[in-house]
Amino acid sequence: MIKCFWYVLLGGLIAFSPYRALAVEFCDMQSVVATYKAALHRKKYGDVESAQNTFLKLAHAAVAPAQRHVAEYFLEEARGDMALEKAIMWSQLAAWGGDSAARDIVKRAVDSARHQVANTGLAWAKDWRPSKVDCGLGAGEQQKGDDFQVVGRFPIIRHEKLDEDIFAAFATRLGEALNEVEAVAPYFAPLVQLIPALEILPSGEGSDRFIQWGEENEWVQVSAGFLHDQSPRQLAYSLVLAAQRHLFAKLDDAEFQDQIATRYGNIKIYGSLYGDVKTKEFLSQMSEAIKQARELPVILRDKVNFLDEIHYMPPSRFHDRRFPDSKLFATYDYRRSHPEKRMMIVTHEMAFQTTEELILELVRVGELAQQHVRIERMKGQVNSKKREDAILQALQGNLKKMEEAFTGQTAKKQESVATWEANGPDSITKVYCDSVYAQVKAAIALKMDAIRTNQTIKFRNCVKARKLWRDYRSGETKK
Repeated sequence: MIKCFWYVLLGGLIAFSPYRALAVEFCDMQSVVATYKAALHRKKYGDVESAQNTFLKLAHAAVAPAQRHVAEYFLEEARGDMALEKAIMWSQLAAWGGDSAARDIVKRAVDSARHQVANTGLAWAKDWRPSKVDCGLGAGEQQKGDDFQVVGRFPIIRHEKLDEDIFAAFATRLGEALNEVEAVAPYFAPLVQLIPALEILPSGEGSDRFIQWGEENEWVQVSAGFLHDQSPRQLAYSLVLAAQRHLFAKLDDAEFQDQIATRYGNIKIYGSLYGDVKTKEFLSQMSEAIKQARELPVILRDKVNFLDEIHYMPPSRFHDRRFPDSKLFATYDYRRSHPEKRMMIVTHEMAFQTTEELILELVRVGELAQQHVRIERMKGQVNSKKREDAILQALQGNLKKMEEAFTGQTAKKQESVATWEANGPDSITKVYCDSVYAQVKAAIALKMDAIRTNQTIKFRNCVKARKLWRDYRSGETKK
């Protein structure tokens, strides 16, 4: 197990200047969150000045919710020179940083200011830069190996199924991305320093660009697919965005205004950072599809609600290699999904899909997510303690217990589990055809026309699903 040591260097508070950053360094997420919550507690109980000093330190470290609190102080409490200009500057920075409540403060401050004052505050915001941080490791602490490296100050860990050569190449790409952070995200660059470590995962299907803060290990998981971008800029901004999302999720009074993600109910929808893949259209249409799926019969609606996250990962002209187009519009991420997180991956760019077609895809992938539960149960049965005990007793001469534990049904379960883990659900005929059957039932419930349905549903050799659709169309024709 890799241990990451984090530290915080706190400097003294120096005189305020809109162009000069405070000499305070925050090098780990826990310290930022704890400091923010302590300041919020002091503000709640009336110690406004002390809270303001702490929020100001965090504001110079690019923490957008803290910038909002600083702006509120200058707008409502401060009486000094240029307080209104400072309120406009900090609220604008907080709004750029994704704090949804800051937009209202910007409007209030600008509306209450003279034109010249407003322009001054906005100009300060444009020219402002966060404090530079030095969280690096000393030369003697640099390590390198097949499964572990340190890039800058970031430990990176190789996933057990990732090729060593790809891991080494990704370490080089990560170094390039870290050098680009200040260029692609000049107002938020210090947030990258809050990442404790990175785990490099094997690439998923096609143009996979998965990146997310892992819940179990509290480090960022990154797909090796970023290695196939034309430049490291997308990876650089993705690291900043991962830190922003995680930071906001830990602060009770802050809501992140994510430009490339949204949610509908409990389902999170993540778009793509690449500018040529119609992310806004995807977010809008997928939200509408989930909304309309709530009108399906309960058994179909539950399949959609079984999903936790939807990721949009189509090919882009910013990739340096093209993958063969998948015949399936979306797939179930069976490798990275687990009981608390069932993930759907959309691998095709949005084109002329209707809401009904998206609903069919949601139903199909939701069915696969439900099938994953059955596979997990099989795996548990195959690897159960009862079977281990049977093996031990067989070694002692009791073969009857061995025969009871290892039946033909168990062998089939083992085969299903092995096929699922090796090739995924779409490679298992029964599982795939069950998902297609669910799609047909959804198409019937939605009263979809034959052309759209046949374009969306890939029947393959699913006899039961074909018969259901054929019978339905025959009945419709006779009406």
